[in-house]
Amino acid sequence: MSTLTYQRMQAVSADIRFGIMDLYAAYSAALDEGRYKDWADCFTTHAEYRLTTKENHERGLPIAIIYCDGKGMIDDRAFTTSETTISQPRALRHIVSGISVRADGDDYRVAADFLILQTMLDRMTEVVMSGRYIDRVVVDGHRFLFESRVCVTDTLLYPTSIAAPA
Repeated sequence: MSTLTYQRMQAVSADIRFGIMDLYAAYSAALDEGRYKDWADCFTTHAEYRLTTKENHERGLPIAIIYCDGKGMIDDRAFTTSETTISQPRALRHIVSGISVRADGDDYRVAADFLILQTMLDRMTEVVMSGRYIDRVVVDGHRFLFESRVCVTDTLLYPTSIAAPA
């Protein structure tokens, strides 16, 4: 069974669900506002981040457009994106919907659809990417953090300038 298909969810408390929704909102806001250090702070020390295609994901292939294994690589990606990427000014908007949460021991398996929009100063708003987040979220003290985030895109085609994480 594909991990992208609907699975029966085990009930979780409203506090857990709202905590996870707050994590998703903080993640999206950090990327939309270009606060890449804050984006990196949404992950645990041993987190994995991957941006991959639906085809590669369903075939179990490790190929990824962006791959970070551990917080160090995520921090490097944040630094590189904010300090060394040269691109035209743009506004990004991450739209997340259909968040599903199920308990898995002490962790939570979370999935949600995403849509990323981009507006350049001299162009109409365009869809940059759509897909599904497949996540493992943990509670660290009083914070919810991503232990694993796999961004599975619906297309094989990408803009030539994927600078920011999905």
